[in-house]
Amino acid sequence: MSKHFRFVSNSIIVLQVFMLIFAFADLSQLPAWMLFTGKFHPLVLHLPVTLVLCLIPLSFFANKQNEYSILQTILRYVILYTTLFTTLAAIFGLLLAAESEYAKDTLQWHKWLGVSLALVTHFLLYANQWILSHKTAGQIALISTAGIMLAGSHLGGSLTHGEDFFSLNIAETATGSFPEITDSTHVFEGAIEPVIAAKCASCHNDQKMKGGLNMASFASLAKGGKTGPSWVSGDPDMSLLTERLALDPEDKKHMPPKGKAQLTATEILLFREWIKSGATANTRVGELKETDTLKALVYQVVEAGKKPKSAKSYTFSAASSATIASLNTPFRRILPLAYQSPALSVKFFLKEQFNPEMLKECSSIKEQVVEVNLSGMPADDELLKSLSQFPNLEKLNLNGTCITGKNLNVLTACKQLEQISLASTALKIEALKALAVIPSLKKVFLWNTQVTEKDIARLTSQYPGIKWDMGYIPDKNELLKLTPPYPANRDKAILEQGEVIFLKHPLPGVKIRYTLDGSVPDTSAGTIFETAIPMKGLLRIRAVATASGWISSNVSEQTFFMKGIKTDSVKLINEPDPKYRKFGAKALTDEIKGEAGNFGMNWLGFKDLPFKAGFYTSTSKMISQVVLSLADNTGSYIFPPTQIIIKAGDNPAQMQVVGKLKPEMPGENRSNAVIPYTVLITPGNYRYIEIEAVNIQKLPGWHRGKGEKGWVFVDEVFFY
Repeated sequence: MSKHFRFVSNSIIVLQVFMLIFAFADLSQLPAWMLFTGKFHPLVLHLPVTLVLCLIPLSFFANKQNEYSILQTILRYVILYTTLFTTLAAIFGLLLAAESEYAKDTLQWHKWLGVSLALVTHFLLYANQWILSHKTAGQIALISTAGIMLAGSHLGGSLTHGEDFFSLNIAETATGSFPEITDSTHVFEGAIEPVIAAKCASCHNDQKMKGGLNMASFASLAKGGKTGPSWVSGDPDMSLLTERLALDPEDKKHMPPKGKAQLTATEILLFREWIKSGATANTRVGELKETDTLKALVYQVVEAGKKPKSAKSYTFSAASSATIASLNTPFRRILPLAYQSPALSVKFFLKEQFNPEMLKECSSIKEQVVEVNLSGMPADDELLKSLSQFPNLEKLNLNGTCITGKNLNVLTACKQLEQISLASTALKIEALKALAVIPSLKKVFLWNTQVTEKDIARLTSQYPGIKWDMGYIPDKNELLKLTPPYPANRDKAILEQGEVIFLKHPLPGVKIRYTLDGSVPDTSAGTIFETAIPMKGLLRIRAVATASGWISSNVSEQTFFMKGIKTDSVKLINEPDPKYRKFGAKALTDEIKGEAGNFGMNWLGFKDLPFKAGFYTSTSKMISQVVLSLADNTGSYIFPPTQIIIKAGDNPAQMQVVGKLKPEMPGENRSNAVIPYTVLITPGNYRYIEIEAVNIQKLPGWHRGKGEKGWVFVDEVFFY
């Protein structure tokens, strides 16, 4: 046996000892650099797979040779390096599993099959002569080894690419296909979920959860991953999901990773608008207003995501590029309907710049125009005559225009018209009969018009070949939920003593009940809002809207701060996290309140170090209490401080502790809020006050980030 062979075989023994230790140990506490080596697992594993498959034919030919033949020598070395690389692949795989989130059952099977394969190939290394001398038994041993390898590879592929990776049933593989959109389609199921299935779910599913994020369902997606919730409802700018999508593709945190199928700009905008709307699972397309950007994006994404159809061919010739260029302005856009198609679409922008001549000027391309979009323009019935000049017009959007419908009969000249949108107009049913005689017409959209449900039923009965669509029709027996009440001036949360607060609700006749003592108002509890609430010190108003025939709203909560004693200057002793420091020390005394959930504005965030700042003042007034305005967002790892310590004196070198507070820790996740913490201090005329708010060092066991550090977010400090 050569020195080289002996060295490699001895190295294998050492490596397999480490492999067995790693297989039974908790590796999550290993240094980051060691866990990083696990990423070599996919690079190494392909070689042993190939070598194992080579063993069977090689042994078949080698057993016909004598013991010292070249083929038998090659066989021994192939087994040697099969064992080496199989062991390395197993070790790297164990390290990779320690820092990744995969389905536990599948991972356990894959793990032990990989370890078993390394041990079995090691056995073959010492039994190679037995394999050659016992032909049938040797072949069975090698085939069994290959079987272990194939089973492990199958489970590995399932972990990495999904459980259907090796399936021959291609038709059942998730493709992220889009359904047909109707008014009853949920926005999430119809548009959001298919995008996730196509471009995100391969790395974030029930079997494989990179970063602890599972996107297989709405519930698991909303839960988020290791870095926090996927979104902040109503705030796409502070949501991790949209933040990661918007990063530069070269950024390692960008999602999807470089090299994977990327979301289009329209798809990213869809996610932003969905989160801005509240990011719920049960919002239906028909419930969205025609003018809602989210609704338009749903249709755009679904249409773009469907299986491409062959472009419609047209017999007319294309307009010259010079003509199109001369007609294009910032307020009128003319574009080809598809690549190299002669068909054109015309869309108008900014109603203040619109005039009827802008449409008439398009007569030079009247043969090529198949779509005209006048949505929101001040177009009247006279303009319909100009539209009749387009003989190949297929789609016409007149939503939100001034038409009444008295000239709709002129559109009969448009023999190719298939779809017309008349939402938010003064249209009545009588005018629609003129459209019904157009043989090519298939769809008419009538949301928010004077056309009633009975009218739609009559039209459908008389003209069944046309879809008369008036959008989402709510069930009259369905109880709807009121939106919460809100302050008349939402942007003003810091007031002078004596100023007043008004509560409002957009629906007339709604009764608003409120409390100031922290209790929960409802239909019978709380004060009925009738007169303005005067500002007296710190004020936390909880309010609910109630009305007969409606479900009461959720309770809204607003905190109002009274302006305190002015400070001369403030200095940050501990620097905030780089991501939440751009407003600097001035954020603490600028009298601009931060919003719960929008942590990119007016907040300072502390994690690695506690919040610690010094305030200088030359006031002659006695200071007896300090109020800190802090964010509370447990889902984003933002907790109350474990303690607040106030020191004061004439200068930083001469201080003593004048007040302390230990806030109560939450026992479960709770909704976003801005919570004031009042610390009573020994009254005094202090020149310098130092405040420290210590962030929680280990999140509690009930939290998904248990053991990790929490955040403290501060946006304003008041002295009274």
